[in-house]
Amino acid sequence: MRARGALAVVLAALLVVVVTSSCGSGVADQKVIDRLAALDVLTVPSGATLLSRTEQKGGGAAAIRGASSITLVYASPMEPAQVGRDFHARFDPRWSFKDNSGAPSGGWGAIGALAGEQGTVATVEARPAADAGKVTDTMRSLVTVHVSATRPA
Repeated sequence: MRARGALAVVLAALLVVVVTSSCGSGVADQKVIDRLAALDVLTVPSGATLLSRTEQKGGGAAAIRGASSITLVYASPMEPAQVGRDFHARFDPRWSFKDNSGAPSGGWGAIGALAGEQGTVATVEARPAADAGKVTDTMRSLVTVHVSATRPA
């Protein structure tokens, strides 16, 4: 009987530790979101039209942290290949984007890591607007930028 009581106390203590550590994670995850939101790579370029912006807090506990992320989607007047050249020109000094051969046909994609901030990564994909059913006279590409990072330990 005593063993069961001791086990119950240990489990209750463990539950308190997990709950308390995950409660503080909400504030820490919001700090990550705020830091990501300020990154230049998540700015809609001039001439482009914002379609959506979503934020996802990572959550988890102190020992196992999920990545928080922001996904930005916009329509661009540039062709996908031009979007790629523009991203390299504007962001390579800080992000070191590497082209991704897995981009959709006629599109461009890349992945990069933010210099000096281990674990902050971005993926970018530009697909022809016609492929996405978003054809307009001026918009040539549908661009998705996804940036993520985990909160510090």
